[in-house]
Amino acid sequence: MTDVAATQDIEVDDHESAIDKDTQLRYRIFKKNSPYLYDYLSTNSLLWPSLTVQFFPDLEQETSGKSPQLAFQRLLVGTFTLGQAVDNMSIHQMPYYRNLNKCINMDHWNYNAEKEEFELSTVLKTKLRVVQTINHAGDVNKLRYMPQNPDIIASSNNVGALLVYNRTKHLNIKKLMEENDINDPQLRLEDQNLDVTQVADIFAFDWNKQKEGVIVSGSMSGSINVYDIQSAFLTNTGNIVNHYWSYKSTCGVNDLEWVPGHDSVFVSAEDDGSVCVYDIRASVQKVLAYKSLFPVNSVSVNPGNAFCVATGHSNGGLGILDIRNLDGSVFDCVPHLDSVTQVKWHPKFNGVVGTSSADRLVKLHDMSSDNKLLFDHQGHMLGVNDFDWSLHEDWMIASVADDNSLHVWKPSLHLLTQYK
Repeated sequence: MTDVAATQDIEVDDHESAIDKDTQLRYRIFKKNSPYLYDYLSTNSLLWPSLTVQFFPDLEQETSGKSPQLAFQRLLVGTFTLGQAVDNMSIHQMPYYRNLNKCINMDHWNYNAEKEEFELSTVLKTKLRVVQTINHAGDVNKLRYMPQNPDIIASSNNVGALLVYNRTKHLNIKKLMEENDINDPQLRLEDQNLDVTQVADIFAFDWNKQKEGVIVSGSMSGSINVYDIQSAFLTNTGNIVNHYWSYKSTCGVNDLEWVPGHDSVFVSAEDDGSVCVYDIRASVQKVLAYKSLFPVNSVSVNPGNAFCVATGHSNGGLGILDIRNLDGSVFDCVPHLDSVTQVKWHPKFNGVVGTSSADRLVKLHDMSSDNKLLFDHQGHMLGVNDFDWSLHEDWMIASVADDNSLHVWKPSLHLLTQYK
């Protein structure tokens, strides 16, 4: 059953919206059919579109006897204003019922004779709310918290800067005259090999899950740098951190990810179609490379098999690679009609991978099945920029798109019978 109380309709003005009528009609059909397709669905409209979304690793559960099933997760999102307003990163708290069926009180339902169905007359307290906002210099291209300490958040922007914030050093509620003031980051990670004329967007970075404080970044100018903020902070009184390892690629870097269980090897997705494996201990820095016909926008290393890498391509393609043999791909398909924006393996079911695309869809694929497509989420009206898996609900996903939407959703388990 869909969590109706957590679902907020996104109203669309047919005359003023740039969204075509076919897309608006498809959205209305999606909303009508959502109770049959989802166990949970929350559609929220943000003030500005976000290019990034991530679930925090914590879970808070209400202990009062009134709502024992009510739980709270937090989401990290940014803004993309193109200079029309002050950009910011924000932390949202998302209340939801872990088992909605157990929380239904029939006394709260009223019969609607026109619809011939029961509905809630009052809205339950399960709306998304902002708990902290930090104003940010430049576009928020990507946000990721440090795995060892989620209060430490890295952010990349459009002027070649990688910024690190300690959210506990910033106010949850801004003072009246300071709503538009830019919050200074605790650290700035800079590429000392570049001058101001060479700066470019950074969309690719990843925290090292094995070494606390180590982060790798890649820019659209081709600069790949590894920083150690922990050792730099102990030896430097300023807030500027320089890299201790670097490589200059011949093209833009779209995505990076450390290999799980390893502190020195990472994989990159590059604009010339290359998927490269780097070992920061090696004298020859770029160890292996696979070349695709299309630019690679996203890369994800399987958490259960570090040799298995999924790639998302600009032609809408999904590829599976074995990094022990990069002469060719293990599997290729084209599930999307437009560029893939994000690819991520399921954190628990290692055969399942998700993809999002500029074609407005998020698709879940079972790579161990002959029928690869598990589910597709069709609720966004413009291209999807990012999505993330929840660490506490097996099939809960958050996705953000260019239509200012933030969706949190969980496919109905009757569609995923093999994973019950």
